[in-house]
Amino acid sequence: MRLYLIFIYLFLSACATLPPTFEDAQVTAISYRQVGADLDSYKNKSVRWGGVIVDVENDENFSLMQVLFYPLDYYGRPELDKLSEGRFVIKSAKFLDPMFYAADREVISVGVIDDEIERTIDNKRFRMPLITSDTIHLWPINFRGDYFGYCRSCYYRQLFW
Repeated sequence: MRLYLIFIYLFLSACATLPPTFEDAQVTAISYRQVGADLDSYKNKSVRWGGVIVDVENDENFSLMQVLFYPLDYYGRPELDKLSEGRFVIKSAKFLDPMFYAADREVISVGVIDDEIERTIDNKRFRMPLITSDTIHLWPINFRGDYFGYCRSCYYRQLFW
């Protein structure tokens, strides 16, 4: 019985979601569309947003990270199977090393909607929400493809052999 309880405890502890700073954060459930429609109404509101990193720029006093927005799932991970609603920029006082905060990595941030920032994408100027954040969580690299893509019957063979 003890072994069974230890196994359940270890199994449930493996289901931990986010660091405590993210779970305890007092955030307002504000969607990207709401902010895009009326940014001034949502200034200085705390949000928890995430997505996929597009670019990181480091300045002397701060870092700017451009993120392709995706809605978050129950665990706080970006849902990449849904459509992206746009881009936003995270401003951090910390140095964000482009080696770790590389393009196509999944990230989540808790911060305050500060203002808009203008960015150029393929010679076209876009205005994006700017979030000032102290808390950024970089998700571990996760293989999201078809695990048994090379051998579809391998899964079933594994079950019965």
